[in-house]
Amino acid sequence: MRRAPRPSFHGHRLAPMPLTIGFVFDDTLDVLDGVQQHIVTIGEELRRRGHDVHYLVGETHDSPVPNTHPLSRNVMVRFNGNRMRIPLPASRARIRRTLAAHGFDILHVQAPYSPFMAGRVLSLAAPSTGVVATYHIASADLASRVGGRLLGMIDAPTHRRVDEVVAVSQVAARYAETTAHVRGVVIPNPVDVRKFADAATGRPSASDGPLTVFLGRFVPRKGAELLLDAIAYGEKHNMFPEGFHVRFAGKGPLLDECRRRAEALRTPVEFLGFVEEEDKPALLADADVAVFPATGGESFGIVLLEAIASGAGVTLAGDNPGYRSTLLGEEDALFDVGADHARVLAERIRRALTDPAWAQALHERELALLARYDVATVADQVEEVYRRAIAGRRR
Repeated sequence: MRRAPRPSFHGHRLAPMPLTIGFVFDDTLDVLDGVQQHIVTIGEELRRRGHDVHYLVGETHDSPVPNTHPLSRNVMVRFNGNRMRIPLPASRARIRRTLAAHGFDILHVQAPYSPFMAGRVLSLAAPSTGVVATYHIASADLASRVGGRLLGMIDAPTHRRVDEVVAVSQVAARYAETTAHVRGVVIPNPVDVRKFADAATGRPSASDGPLTVFLGRFVPRKGAELLLDAIAYGEKHNMFPEGFHVRFAGKGPLLDECRRRAEALRTPVEFLGFVEEEDKPALLADADVAVFPATGGESFGIVLLEAIASGAGVTLAGDNPGYRSTLLGEEDALFDVGADHARVLAERIRRALTDPAWAQALHERELALLARYDVATVADQVEEVYRRAIAGRRR
């Protein structure tokens, strides 16, 4: 398929005045999951604009960014279908020293947050410091909804310190309203479009024949098993063209089971394990079809945008509220993840590989989405929220 040129996003507008900004996040920066990617990407853009950016985070030993201030030890728990780290009680003296040393104009807390770390930071913030909270989460099940409401009640006293509320999608906004009883503006997750496009440009393809790629954690809601179901269905009905092969990238508790299932298939299936951030663009650029069959619990679909920005031929996504919102309801890119998912996904992959006109048109519509999510566009909106928060504090 002849792919359309990737759009180019150039330049940014400088903020009227450099700010000292502290991103507050209970988890670690040792790994770059969704929220970490968000704050690192937007933070680097804000730094390029002249702002002094810091990260007040949970236990972190190998941060990818400067000005990282670990404030607590963390422990691993399961929540909302994921494993995540939560902080043990942070030292109030350490928090006070960090706040005093940098005189933050803005504290930007990632929500929902723990009362043991981020909540303590908010309670100790100077009265003149503007506070912004960004909500990232979508409920995956009843337990997460109940837990979210309980956490919202616990955090209510410190949440009163928040001046402006942001959500990365309408799904996350509903979570904020349901659990914390707050409403905010929707500003999407940022993607550094130029970085992904540049990293994938001018390199030879490592693919030999039509390639489908899955990138994600091997947990039930990310849907790796759904893609294996579709491969098996396609084999049974001779749906895929000659040379068709599949690469799975990621790790997680279902990885060994997926490997066992793949051994029974005729289609060549390769499991790459964990892929470093710098290797993601090349992996996704090689894909004729990038498939993300998540069944739910997604507040956004940043990996979809990374695949599009890298130059994947066609990006297909499970039809859950977060992914539908990110793709603006693009029906050709979304597929049902219900009982008939194997047939539906197999037919969509076949069409992407055998109908070049359809695939090219979808590819071009997906590329057109990127301007909305590019980090320069998102940073403009975030700066405006910061200005409102500061103005409200300094009247």
